[in-house]
Amino acid sequence: MKSQKTKIKHHSFLTYTFILLMTAALSAQKNYYVSSTNGNDKNKGTENAPWKSLQKISKAQLNPGDKILFKKGDVFVGHFNINGSGSAKKPIVITSYGIGAQPIFSGQVGPQQGGDYQEAILVHNQEHIHFFDLEIQNNRLSPRTGVRDQDAFGIYVLNDGNRTLKDYSFKKITVKNVYAPKPILKEKGEQAFNGLEVAGIRFFSSFNTKNNIKNIQGVLIEDCYFTDIQRLGVHIKHGGGAKSHTSKKQNCNSDIVLRNNKFHKTGGTCILPIRTYNCLIEKNIFDRPGDNSDPRMANRGSAVWTWTCYNTVIQYNDCLHIRGYLDSHGIHVDHNNVNTFIQYNYMEDCEGGFVEILGGNKNSVYRFNVSINDGWRANPKWKTSNHTIWLNNVVPKGKHYPTESYIYNNTIYIDQPYATSIDIKGENSYIYNNIFCAINNSNIGNKQVHIDTNNTDLFVSNNLYHGSINKRFTNLDKAPLFTNPNFVDATSHTREGFILKANSSAIDAGISKLGPPVEGAGKGIFKDISTYPKTDFYGNPVNFKKQTPNIGACNAK
Repeated sequence: MKSQKTKIKHHSFLTYTFILLMTAALSAQKNYYVSSTNGNDKNKGTENAPWKSLQKISKAQLNPGDKILFKKGDVFVGHFNINGSGSAKKPIVITSYGIGAQPIFSGQVGPQQGGDYQEAILVHNQEHIHFFDLEIQNNRLSPRTGVRDQDAFGIYVLNDGNRTLKDYSFKKITVKNVYAPKPILKEKGEQAFNGLEVAGIRFFSSFNTKNNIKNIQGVLIEDCYFTDIQRLGVHIKHGGGAKSHTSKKQNCNSDIVLRNNKFHKTGGTCILPIRTYNCLIEKNIFDRPGDNSDPRMANRGSAVWTWTCYNTVIQYNDCLHIRGYLDSHGIHVDHNNVNTFIQYNYMEDCEGGFVEILGGNKNSVYRFNVSINDGWRANPKWKTSNHTIWLNNVVPKGKHYPTESYIYNNTIYIDQPYATSIDIKGENSYIYNNIFCAINNSNIGNKQVHIDTNNTDLFVSNNLYHGSINKRFTNLDKAPLFTNPNFVDATSHTREGFILKANSSAIDAGISKLGPPVEGAGKGIFKDISTYPKTDFYGNPVNFKKQTPNIGACNAK
């Protein structure tokens, strides 16, 4: 007969084993299947017996490694609230199964169900969530109690808790047809425009206080398609924080990457980062931002603009056919940003213009970009609203000059009959090694050339001018070159058309002057980015320290 001590040990062992088994069972990764066409919420949620509704899956407690699969070809109307977080090694995956078109999600339920939801999918204080192969819509026509009529999102990632949330991935997601019940027209003014925060995908971290610091870290949006959206494709925003208790980085969402996406016909800006720290936007196609094909659209927006962001690299993007009564340049640097690098981008037919750097910025760099027929806007309320170069010292409260602005080794070409403005209201501005070409009754600077350096340095040198460029600008150049740049085929309006011929006078005619370094180059999301340029727009090598550069975006020798 066993002793009482042996019985206790045996009982403890069984209890411990039972706890381990239960823990393993509870932590086991699960697959949940959902089908609106052949599912039933009384089913087990398996592939052969899927659930039916977003309400059912929203109630499921999700754990690391879980996968939620929605049947292709199905439409899911309502509100999907993701209930649970993944982990760094085991994210929660939201995806599709079966064959056919991507499953469609929509928050448009109509007045009979209390009005349309603010978003189709909500990620509220959850992290390590990956989305793949879905279509998201949210055409809000019916107001809902507690939701602003100016708001509508496809997917909304919200952090209003008290900690950092990490790891969000969006791949092969289609986002379309996102509108708020209340359209905001340009006649309503600037405040109304800024209040319209409709976005295909939105990230928001609320205001930080001393005892409540939060942000979002680690976002990847890749190979996605955005179209027919009232204002913003992707909106990344932090509410800021009390400066006495928090740092700049804490008051930002950080390590954001948007790559290989296509945006088509957004009523406003395609990507709008507000208070981000380390953001990389590359290899995207931005086609017709600022669109007005739907009367509810905002009809104003550059492809990308930044506000109070730190360390932003925007490169290898196509910015095409941008429209709008204000802004609407290819890419612009709005207010109070530090270290913004706009490089290797192709911009064509952007209504507002090429360079736009507004008040309070430091280290704003445009280099190795090609700009074709940008800046043709005719705004009757602002006759000089179209710019080849625009540096402005106005900020929301008073005036604050942008400083350390570098515009170098760009190719600017106009062959349509319009004139642009050049406004430089900035401190310590550097404009060199650019090709300015204006032919066929076009003119760069004839609308206006206005210079205000606030008694600081304005360095203009080694630019090439061809055609009609206003002398008030060319006279500033310390070493101008007046000649035909000899492009391969400029009339083709293609990238390759602006390669320099072997006999071009622009070859070896630049000045070896380095701008600011890329902060964090070679690390993290910038691991493939060099501190200083190593190539030109076309991939030819560049070495400002050892070799005299060409003028323009092509450094072929």
